[in-house]
Amino acid sequence: MKQLTDAEKQQFDAKIKEEQKRQQVLRETNPDLPESFEAASAKTLLPIPRRFAIKHLWKYGLLGIIFCLLAFNVFQFLRWGDFGSNRGINLNLLISLMLLFNHIAVFFTKTGWKSHVMKTVAYAWIVLVFVYLYISWGV
Repeated sequence: MKQLTDAEKQQFDAKIKEEQKRQQVLRETNPDLPESFEAASAKTLLPIPRRFAIKHLWKYGLLGIIFCLLAFNVFQFLRWGDFGSNRGINLNLLISLMLLFNHIAVFFTKTGWKSHVMKTVAYAWIVLVFVYLYISWGV
């Protein structure tokens, strides 16, 4: 990065002050200029909503669905009582945990060591689910 000399810094400060003065003059000469986004939306008579990101609905909505599925499967697992007898209930619980780990790994960790750890846990859980499926169901 280039280091600025004192003279260059003063020139930039002067340019910034000139631009601020120019913008102030524009604001004073145009009294109809709205001060905020909401005021501008109200003036146009067509309310412009703030941009809604579908990715957030997908990210958190699917997380909520996965948590509901996990809670239901834990409830079924505990209600059944005999934990080793029903392979379907056990597999449902493992699959819902697999979905949770994969969703967190893909949508909530993007970079860094947390991402590597979470993706490793997610992929290891996928392998464990398939091993359980192979062993318990004799596929």
